[in-house]
Amino acid sequence: MFVMMMMGLVFIVLLALGIPVAATLGLTGMLFVYLLDPVYISGIGHAVWNNTSSEILVCIPLFILMGELIQQTGIASRFYTAMAQWMKWMPGGLLCANLGASAIFSAVSGTSVATAATIGKAAIPSLLKAKYDKRMTFGSLAAGGTLGILIPPSLPLIIYGSMTDVSIGKLFLAAIVPGLLVVSLFIAYIAFMALVKPSIAPKNDDLKVTALSLSLAFLQMLPLLIIIGVILGAVYSGFATTTEAAALSVLIVLITAVIQKKLTWTIIRTSLISSVQLTAMIMFIIVGAQIFSFAVFSWGISAELAEWVSGLPYPSIVILLAIILFYLILGMFVDSVSIMVMSLAIIFPIIVELNYDPIWFGVILVILLEIGLIHPPVGMNLFVIQAIDPKNIDMKEVAMGSLPFVVLLLIAIGILIAYPQIALWLPSQT
Repeated sequence: MFVMMMMGLVFIVLLALGIPVAATLGLTGMLFVYLLDPVYISGIGHAVWNNTSSEILVCIPLFILMGELIQQTGIASRFYTAMAQWMKWMPGGLLCANLGASAIFSAVSGTSVATAATIGKAAIPSLLKAKYDKRMTFGSLAAGGTLGILIPPSLPLIIYGSMTDVSIGKLFLAAIVPGLLVVSLFIAYIAFMALVKPSIAPKNDDLKVTALSLSLAFLQMLPLLIIIGVILGAVYSGFATTTEAAALSVLIVLITAVIQKKLTWTIIRTSLISSVQLTAMIMFIIVGAQIFSFAVFSWGISAELAEWVSGLPYPSIVILLAIILFYLILGMFVDSVSIMVMSLAIIFPIIVELNYDPIWFGVILVILLEIGLIHPPVGMNLFVIQAIDPKNIDMKEVAMGSLPFVVLLLIAIGILIAYPQIALWLPSQT
């Protein structure tokens, strides 16, 4: 326990000095491996290689590239316009379209930032022009963006699966119903607020809904729907691995862009550069986390802590709630990927010791990461939405508009704890 406290102290000091999270994790790990036994330093390279050479991680750059191509070719913005046609009738109108579009776009982006930025850029100009409530507008877009890390294909779920040796396909399928639950809670909240206070969502008569417009809108939505079907169908049917499904989805996007005459060399170059940059950032964090995990394992901290926790005179639910509180606090200061990779070495053995299902916990963890994305002071999605139009978007309005969605995500976690079968709905997962 003393060693764990010292590792935590060193980690906090290095972060306070402004050292990047990836380097902080790596330096802390190497320091404590050296203090244990300098001979163990040679084992770091083997540990990092064994984990980062995993075939599963190859799908990360492919999913990122797919999302970038969808954004750069305008498929995403046309999809939002089509979604607005289909959801205009609902109380809340375009606010509900924000969430519907975010939910479906999440199923082809895999990242929260890409979802928030893409849908936000397409939606904010028309929403502000139509005089929708600013807090509700910005809050729905920031919260909708968080769906990018829950609804498959989710990059955090891929990382979680690779670090815990849990099936990526089962994680994807386990996240579908909880994802729909979160979307339903979000839309129900907006619809309720629109009925109570109609001024937050003025009727937009510019959107004329006809059978023809709905048919054309569906055709605009079809490419993304096909990609979603390919990813989930191919992975769970066993037709393709997660990586193969990701590659196939990139091919579908390229073919769609060529048919629509939207693909250019500039778009390809921009998408590739963005994908490499984001992939490199994620991989550096994973490498740093693996070094940190190696130090934790070498000192025997994970086993010692799991044994100590299992001996506590408290029900497992109390310990689970303490873990949830730990992630909520950590999410205020550290980005989502870093939180996951640096904590799993310690938290996951405890979850296993308490006999909680690792697939179920993976879904719970991702929802906790969602809360961190829209909770000040480091909520990444808050900054993404504000950066879309800094002159007209006030950070205070974005943060205040997001707070109700934080409460809704906590409610979703409560429901999953009370009814774990929501995430464990497949017989093969039990």
